[in-house]
Amino acid sequence: YYEGHKRYNGFARIYKSANYNYAGTLLGYGISDRLSAELETGYFLNKSVKYRSEIFPQQTGFGMSNALVSMKYALYQNPEKRFEITGAAGVNIPYRKELQRVDGSVLPYDVQPSTAAYGIVLQSYLIKENSFKSIRYFWINRFDKNFTNPDGYVFGSVFNSSAFFSRHFIFGQGIAKDWTLILQLRYQHTEPNVGYKENASGGRSLIFSPQVNCSLHEIWNISVLYEKPIYQYYHGIQLGINYAFLINIARDFHFNK
Repeated sequence: YYEGHKRYNGFARIYKSANYNYAGTLLGYGISDRLSAELETGYFLNKSVKYRSEIFPQQTGFGMSNALVSMKYALYQNPEKRFEITGAAGVNIPYRKELQRVDGSVLPYDVQPSTAAYGIVLQSYLIKENSFKSIRYFWINRFDKNFTNPDGYVFGSVFNSSAFFSRHFIFGQGIAKDWTLILQLRYQHTEPNVGYKENASGGRSLIFSPQVNCSLHEIWNISVLYEKPIYQYYHGIQLGINYAFLINIARDFHFNK
């Protein structure tokens, strides 16, 4: 738990711990050289909190999250300078419009798999490559705006800004010769909720994430990521972030004859 930027160990701590396991999917289809469509969605295998009280030891939610349908367009492309600016806009669609229940009781919001509310998402991508040194620089921004859910609550808007540095390496001649080291520094700002935990919601954090990617035949990409907060600040008393461990698997398909 945190209060502001400091650890909190007082009696207001409701949960002993929290964890979730999430399987996500991002599908993209290139319509033209500049325009592509994307679908981002996922499923919570579990979203759990353990209470400090022995009366309610644990509560767990599960199921589909929201679906983000978006269009991405390359606003500027310069192949000679290896520089590109791309923008994207999309609609966040909930799979359910009511809150999840277990044994007839509504689960707390902290374990709900979906916001149960519509939203809009705006994104921007800036990419600069140095092909001679096998180096890439990325700057990605994302803004999530949520609308009112069935209870009349509005979850705070979220802004993420991520800076990436990547370096490509080739080892030998085998199937797994292509490796990439990626370093990410992400700033996240969340606005307080409206109508739900207004005094104990919202904040900002700075997260460092190293990543290793292996490319197989330039078709399959397998990545392992680790995320660790460098700085956290929360309004009121909130459960903070410890770490996250992620595995990404990507596959390219070419439909051109």
